[in-house]
Amino acid sequence: MINTNGYSYDDILLVPQYSEISSRKDISLEQSKAIGKYDLSIPIISANMDTITGEEMLYAMENFGGLGILHRYMSIEDLDIIIRRWLKNAYSPFAVAVGCLKKDKERIDYLLTNFGDKNIIICVDIAHGDSKHMKDTLTHIRKRFSGTVIAGNVCTPEATERLFLWGADTVKIGVGPGSACTTRIKTGCGFPQLTAVEECSYIGPVIADGGIKTSGDAAKALAAGATAVMVGGMLAGTDKTPNWRLDAEEIEFRGMASPEARSDFEGSYKNAEGISCMVQRKPTGSTYDVLKIIIEGIRSAMSYTGAATIKEFHAKATFISAPPTIILENNPHILESCSQTQ
Repeated sequence: MINTNGYSYDDILLVPQYSEISSRKDISLEQSKAIGKYDLSIPIISANMDTITGEEMLYAMENFGGLGILHRYMSIEDLDIIIRRWLKNAYSPFAVAVGCLKKDKERIDYLLTNFGDKNIIICVDIAHGDSKHMKDTLTHIRKRFSGTVIAGNVCTPEATERLFLWGADTVKIGVGPGSACTTRIKTGCGFPQLTAVEECSYIGPVIADGGIKTSGDAAKALAAGATAVMVGGMLAGTDKTPNWRLDAEEIEFRGMASPEARSDFEGSYKNAEGISCMVQRKPTGSTYDVLKIIIEGIRSAMSYTGAATIKEFHAKATFISAPPTIILENNPHILESCSQTQ
């Protein structure tokens, strides 16, 4: 059986509409109760990857009004230090990822026992979220935790609904579109990301996770119904990422299912569905620069569609599908002519 066509970010364009917005400054990106009971000033979340979100990125995202999610492979001893330091001087919630109950029960129970009544968000991060592993994990957490829970990843409305029924407040959408992910190549499984976000957003609040290469992609994801977008590759090598050093020319960026990450954190691996690579080190201030670029792109897209708020963006945005050749038209195509005349 073959379902109807699905679309990725490059397959569509937002249709410009009549707008009464006189300035992008009039556009609000704030959302009340965007992630469970918590508000967001900007709809951006840094990915829970060990080469993207460490302690510095958590504070950078808080300062910008977004959210960072700490990866799930940090030692419990180090995690304890960071959480206690955060809870002493930060207003925003501390967000941390955990794995499934079968593999990560110690970390889950540590959080529930020591911080279950504190200002924290638990993100259950399972590659195939529509599974008994997820059901068992969410059931275990909800027996002792009434706070905000993010769960993922899934890519269908049916799976999204199940995660909400099992106790999630927000669901992460995306199977295979990540910049360092090879799931679709290795397994043939997945779902075109834009369509996945759109269809799943009808069920409840979702985070678009994966496939965001540009600020335009972020805008399309939000227009399709996402509450927030999760970015990893766009932040790779920026100054608030772990292991960033001013004297380094390149910084490692890797998927959490890559052979390198699996070997470092699990000792060995049977199957890897990610890659590791080196990216150019970005300069001081680059994390904020990337966030500003994404924010300004989103604001501009909203002004083109006449939407002053994210809620209006969801309601007003319309898309048009485009042939593959549209990618050439989308980019500055004078460059090829310029190079030929030099």
